[in-house]
Amino acid sequence: MNLDLLKGYMAYRVWEFEIEGDSHRVELEHGYWSGKRLIRLDGSIIDRSSKFVDSGSTHTFNISNHECSIRVIYSWWRPLSFSYECTINGKPVPLTSSEKPD
Repeated sequence: MNLDLLKGYMAYRVWEFEIEGDSHRVELEHGYWSGKRLIRLDGSIIDRSSKFVDSGSTHTFNISNHECSIRVIYSWWRPLSFSYECTINGKPVPLTSSEKPD
C-alpha cells in the first residue's frame, strides 16, 4: 500500500512551549478515517490509540507536575471535521505548526 496516499487523511499538529524553563514539544498525528492517534512528547511516543467510531477524545499526561491535555474535537455539523487543542493546567497553548516535516 502506498502510504503517501494516506497523507491527506492524517492531521498533524505541533505545540511548543516552556515549563519551568524547559522547552517541550507535543506532536499529534490523527487519522480522519482510521481514528488512530499518535502523541509524542519531546520525540517519545506517550500515547498510541484508535477509535472505531471517532467522536473525539481527550489525552491527559503530566509534564513536571503540570497537567497537559490534548483534545481531538469532532465537529458534529461537518462530517470528518476535527479541531485540536492543547492545554497546560487548563490554559490553551498556541498551535506552533500543522505541517509535518518530510
